[in-house]
Amino acid sequence: MASKNTFVAIMIGILHIAVPATTANQPNIVIFLADDMGYGDLSSYGHPTQEWGPIDDLAREGLRFTSMYTASSLCSPSRAALLTGRLPVRIGMYGYQMNLTPLSPKGLPDEEITLAEALKDVGYSTGMVGKWHLGINGWIPMDGKYLPYRNGFDYVGTNLPYTNLWSCDESQTHVDKPQSFGCYLYRNATIIQQPFSHENLTRTLVEDAKTFIRQHQTQIEKPFFFYMSFAHVHVSLFSSKEFDGSSKRGMYGDNIREMSWGVGEVMSEIKRLGMDDNTLVLFSSDNGGHSELCNEGGDNGIFRGGKANYFEGGLRVPGIMRWPGHISPGIVSSTVISQMDLFPTLVTMVGGEVPIDRKIDGLNMLSHLPLNISSADDMETTPKPTELDTRPLFFYCNDKLFAVRYGAFKIHYRTMPVKSRLEYGQTDTCLEAGFPTQNYFNCLWCGSFCVDKHDPPLIYNVEADPGETYPLNPKLYGDLLANLSDVVNEHKAGLEPGEPIFSSFAPSSIPCCNPNNPGCSCNYP
Repeated sequence: MASKNTFVAIMIGILHIAVPATTANQPNIVIFLADDMGYGDLSSYGHPTQEWGPIDDLAREGLRFTSMYTASSLCSPSRAALLTGRLPVRIGMYGYQMNLTPLSPKGLPDEEITLAEALKDVGYSTGMVGKWHLGINGWIPMDGKYLPYRNGFDYVGTNLPYTNLWSCDESQTHVDKPQSFGCYLYRNATIIQQPFSHENLTRTLVEDAKTFIRQHQTQIEKPFFFYMSFAHVHVSLFSSKEFDGSSKRGMYGDNIREMSWGVGEVMSEIKRLGMDDNTLVLFSSDNGGHSELCNEGGDNGIFRGGKANYFEGGLRVPGIMRWPGHISPGIVSSTVISQMDLFPTLVTMVGGEVPIDRKIDGLNMLSHLPLNISSADDMETTPKPTELDTRPLFFYCNDKLFAVRYGAFKIHYRTMPVKSRLEYGQTDTCLEAGFPTQNYFNCLWCGSFCVDKHDPPLIYNVEADPGETYPLNPKLYGDLLANLSDVVNEHKAGLEPGEPIFSSFAPSSIPCCNPNNPGCSCNYP
């Protein structure tokens, strides 16, 4: 069983729990995942005009991390790492296309073990709804080889096996009409709409989630794991009529409000069914906000850069954990954690075994839990350095090492050019009121002309300078660079990159709900 240690670190210094030894002590686990949401998009993370909502309530009632990292700044590699506990480069989540697309005849490899599969091994029921983006079909048309039900999920409700796209826009804001290519809505393994309608999409995901949870109301001896992966706030932006124009922040704020409402609806159902005290809830985002999209992209707060680059804005994301009676409310932790820590922490916590037949890049931090913490004040006044704060976090763009978080420092071997919001606002890509004219990245390809190599590398103290504004003089940090060189060499010596999954193409892999219809359109209004 593979392990992902991303949120393992999440538990450090926060939980007052003993490791459960029996099924009866295993909590239900719910992971809410946003798409392309920036670090600074929530009221609880400092946005000045975004309205407070149920996601913020999770932070108030639990633990809020200020140094949670994704493993990648793009969707497919980040999500693969979250569900397996392994660096994307080990899994093969890299290649020419940078992400999985409908043309990909490959996906999350069969030999990888997901969190869902690991939890099933210790008696959990598993379910998911929403965005997948870890593969659809293999070489055989419509074989569904890489869909969620093939990766440990017993229940798969309404889902987007690919993603929500700029070209899926129905509002005629950016395209005249939605395209069929890439815009798929599935129910488990069956296409139910192509292209898909955004109307009531979030409500449908919520109702599917409630259905799954209600099915487990009386199954006391069989806990559940539910993965709710929102289509918000990836472009094209959308919200139902109840939320249109509801935010002072505009369309993007409407999207955040609808997603937060969805979280609140699921939480209300958990409470109504008496499951609240036995349910561990996590909320995060797959990567930072898409800065090039002006006011339709996420706010990465104080951090530089965003989606698709390797400054803090692309990698550091909100991270919230709530479990009444086990996590004290109102805790804010600056402990450095990776989403890859989730797998080993959760698997170990519920009595499972973390696999030893492969390299797990996340850390299992259960043995580091300070069980004497009883209040947020204790957490803030007695900070304790942990292994999480000192271990290196490696950030790859495809199979190239771009950056390492190492203690208080972030070291960049390669960088992509980034612009500030002011600079984007002064170009023709952002019109009046921050309206984006195109969906693009300032720099995307890992080995392209737009990538700068640094020798010696750039060094930032991201505790003193979280915005990565002031590079340090490498001549004054010779010991740091020497130590890191040893760490990187040891890491690379043990790294066996997987086959580049993103470099395969097969037109036969493209989903089509009706092969007899050249436009592949079904059930669209």
